[in-house]
This record gives sequence, structure tokens and C-alpha cells, in this order.
Amino acid sequence: MPTPEFASIYEEHKEKVWRIVSRYVFSREDREDLFQEVFLAVHRALPGFRGESKIETWLFRLATNTSINYVNKQSRIRRLKELLSGLRLIEVAEPAEPGDLSGPLKKLNPRQRLVLVMAEVEEFTLEEIAAQTGLPVGTVKSNLHRAKEIVKKEVVDNGEVYGLYWRVEKGDSPA
Repeated sequence: MPTPEFASIYEEHKEKVWRIVSRYVFSREDREDLFQEVFLAVHRALPGFRGESKIETWLFRLATNTSINYVNKQSRIRRLKELLSGLRLIEVAEPAEPGDLSGPLKKLNPRQRLVLVMAEVEEFTLEEIAAQTGLPVGTVKSNLHRAKEIVKKEVVDNGEVYGLYWRVEKGDSPA
């Protein structure tokens, strides 16, 4: 069975995909973002479509999984913002946006940065990262460990979180 063209899939199924993403997110902006993510995923995955199922079934599964992943990612971001909001601001200056780790991340080499983001943000397993990057699992593991150590050293120094302008005193709880 020949692989269908992306443009025809988009035209034929865009309303159905819109209805699917509308079940998972409620603001128009989030719907538009998720809708775009779904069709980016379709575009990336289309060459691997083997035709073992109907295109509608495949597209529904892809849209549903992408939507679930999107909602989970937004939830993780929200929890991180809540955690960061509980920290005390000790310095009034031009603070970095809460959660901005661009300074410490600049200390990582590109491979360490990639592995860290895939593991901690995208929540890929070591095996998945190895498969996607073409690196041995041991290399992924050591790069991830080294990246975490570098970020930790850059972010936390003597109880102070300089990059975020917060300080947690000994005995204080961040919550």
C-alpha cells in the first residue's frame, strides 16, 4: 500500500484532529499549539507508516498520544513553577525568569545538554536516548551523570541558588 501524502491527510483529517485535541486542552492557544504538534508528529512519522492499519486509526492513536504527552509536559511545567514560586527572593535585580537554567546549561557541551534535556524534560529512558542519538547506553549514562553534576555545581553553591536569585537557609524547607 503506498504511503499517503501529508497534504491529503491534513486536508481530510484536520477537523477530526482539532476535535481530538479539544478534548485535552481548553484554551484556543493551547489547542492551536497542540494541533500543530500533532501534525508535526504526523509529518515525522508518515514515512514509517506501514499501512497495517487504516490511516484514520493510526492518526487517531498518534493524535491521542501526542495530546497526552502535551498535557503531561504542561503539568510538569506547572509543578516546576509552583515549586519555584515557594522559594524566597533575596535579591532585587533583573532576575532570570523562574526556571531559567540557560546559564548553567551553557556550561554543558552539546551532547550533555541533549542527553539532559531528553532525560529530564522529555522523560526518555536511557535506552530510548541511546536509540535516538546512536550513542551506547553507557555513554548516555555517563553524559547524563556529568551534566547533572555540572548543573548542580553551577546552580547550588553554599546553599545559594545564584542563577535564580534565591537563597535557602539551612534548616529551611523549600515548600
